[in-house]
Amino acid sequence: MQITSWSIKEQLKRGSQLQTQEEQICHLLLTLEQLLDSEKLSFFRYSPVGYVGEGIAELEKGQFHSLTHIRDDIRSLPIIKKAVDNHKPVYYTGQDIITLISSRYQRAVPLKGLLVVPIVVNFMTIAYICCEYIESAYEIEASLIEQLALFGNLAGEMLIQSQTITHPKLSPRENEILRALANGFSTKELTNILCLSESTIKQYIKSALIKLGAKNRAHAVSLFLAQKL
Repeated sequence: MQITSWSIKEQLKRGSQLQTQEEQICHLLLTLEQLLDSEKLSFFRYSPVGYVGEGIAELEKGQFHSLTHIRDDIRSLPIIKKAVDNHKPVYYTGQDIITLISSRYQRAVPLKGLLVVPIVVNFMTIAYICCEYIESAYEIEASLIEQLALFGNLAGEMLIQSQTITHPKLSPRENEILRALANGFSTKELTNILCLSESTIKQYIKSALIKLGAKNRAHAVSLFLAQKL
C-alpha cells in the first residue's frame, strides 16, 4: 500500500468543498477504502465523557450503512483505546485482534487485520475510523503509520474548520472563547484578542464549563468540538 502526503492532501482538499459533514464523513471512508484496500470501514465519533465511541456510518462493498446503534466504552476495547489516547494509528493482526477486542466484535471467520485511525484536532481525538481486513492482512510499515497520522490530523481540521462551530448551550461570547481555546490560545492571549480582562475571560470559561458539564478546560473544548460530529 503506497500513500503519499500529496495524495492525502489532494483527497481531503476535495472533501473540504463538500456541503455537509455527512458528505465529508462518507468522503473520508471512501478515501481510506481506496488508499488502503480495506474491506470494511467504520466511522465513530468519540467523547471523553465515559470514553464513549458512538457509531456514525460504515462502508462495506461500496454501500454505506448507519452505525448509530453502536455505543461503546472504549476502555473495554484496548485495541481502540491505544489509538485514541496516543492520537496515532495502530494496526493489529492475527491473535492480537482476538485477545484485545471485545467478543461482541468477534466474527465466525476472525479478522486478518484491524487498523484504527484517530481523527485529531489540537491533540484531542474527536473521532476514529476502524478499517477491517477480512480476506488477508497487509504489512504496514512505520512510514505508512505516519502518513495515516497526517490523514487523521487533516481530517480533523476539515471536519471542524469547514463550519462555524457553535454550541447551543453557550452564549455568543462563550462560543467565541471556546473556539479560541480550541485553536490553542491562552487566557492571556485572549485578553489582547478580545479586549477583555483576564478575570472576565476566566468568568466566561467558568460559565461555559458549568453549562457543558465539563470537568476542566480541555474537557470543555473536547465537548465543544465533538458536538459537531
